[in-house]
Amino acid sequence: MSTDNNNERNAMIQFLFCNGFKQKEICLMLASNGHKISDRHLRRLLKLLGLRRRSPQRPLREIREAVQSEMRHWSPDQGIRAMLKRVRDVRGVRPCYRTDVAEIMREVDASGLQRRSPGKKKIQRRNYHSSGPNDTWHIDGNDKLKFFGIWVHLCIDGFSRRVLWLKVGTSNRKQKFVARYFFDVVVELGGCPRLIRSDRGKENLVVGEMQTAFHVRQLGDQAWQCFRMGTSVHNQRAECFNSMLKRTWIKKWLTRFEGMMESGILELDNPVHINCLQYTHLEMLQEDLNIERTVWNSHDIRKQRHAPGPFGKPDVMYNSPPPGFADMLCPVDDDLLDFSQQIVSEENEHLRVANEEFQDLCGAILANSRFPHTLNGCFAAYLKLFEEITNCMNRNMLQTPSTFAEANELYKIMLRERE
Repeated sequence: MSTDNNNERNAMIQFLFCNGFKQKEICLMLASNGHKISDRHLRRLLKLLGLRRRSPQRPLREIREAVQSEMRHWSPDQGIRAMLKRVRDVRGVRPCYRTDVAEIMREVDASGLQRRSPGKKKIQRRNYHSSGPNDTWHIDGNDKLKFFGIWVHLCIDGFSRRVLWLKVGTSNRKQKFVARYFFDVVVELGGCPRLIRSDRGKENLVVGEMQTAFHVRQLGDQAWQCFRMGTSVHNQRAECFNSMLKRTWIKKWLTRFEGMMESGILELDNPVHINCLQYTHLEMLQEDLNIERTVWNSHDIRKQRHAPGPFGKPDVMYNSPPPGFADMLCPVDDDLLDFSQQIVSEENEHLRVANEEFQDLCGAILANSRFPHTLNGCFAAYLKLFEEITNCMNRNMLQTPSTFAEANELYKIMLRERE
């Protein structure tokens, strides 16, 4: 094996190990990428790379600080296993054992552990059957933050529960935005699923047309069966992940934005405030969602008593399905992809706020201010933006807009004055 292949393999091993994958799972992932090695050889490589899971010397002080920090900025509904993933895999504090995290959480969050104990919360379970990865994709939107001008859209593979996209933007009601998410994943994977399941929202219609077109040459008049719409409660996989997202990520940001409202800094009936919030926070929100997606795709789905499975890490089940299951990805012709690109939105258009004049205005206001790309930095940028825009409105005796269309016209006036 060449030196480049060895370096690529070792880098992949280090990445998978640092994200909490077990040795057998690492072997499966390496084999799916053309690096087939045995468990014994993997142990030798781990030793050479200095990667160890067990050590008598553990940074207990760093673990405690990380746990306390996560509890200040995280949902109270997360338990010990989820906290271990955040501390060990996201923050990179190693070696870190579950017992260490459990002991600290018993000390600082005893009431929370009692509230989350088995039997306190009961969720109705249903049996779900799938033929393999890419057999069914479930898409859904989350509008819990819509009053702040923030919308979330997601897609999850029904077999492995792997999140294929998790996007935040200025809307999840625009058909071209959702179609762009679908198009990007199809290009990345080199194909589309056998079936897409969604609710009855109109934002999914273009995705349905694209999915039907991708299958029409193989299935003919039956291609319409590859896209199914129904009630949200029956879109099981997407609803389960959406529920988790509401309890954790949505709850965290909702608490933060409500705090801004209570302090009088943010006014929901003022379109200028909403646009400033979107401009300064959307990129940070997307980065935070990327972390949530990575953590979810590498976490263990435990075996359930009456559920048929499969069980394990979503990334492993998706890339290396267990025996008896096959990848159901359907190839898409290049000419169909070229045509589809014409009906989807531009890349990253879902993150663009208001009109071009507003973006140029914000760029000019923040040009000489280097705020760090952190929560506090985004908050400081928001304060500076709406303060400058408000002062400009007062100087020109402009009324506060009541709609986003009026706000767009206002930005044009402000930009001309600034020039």
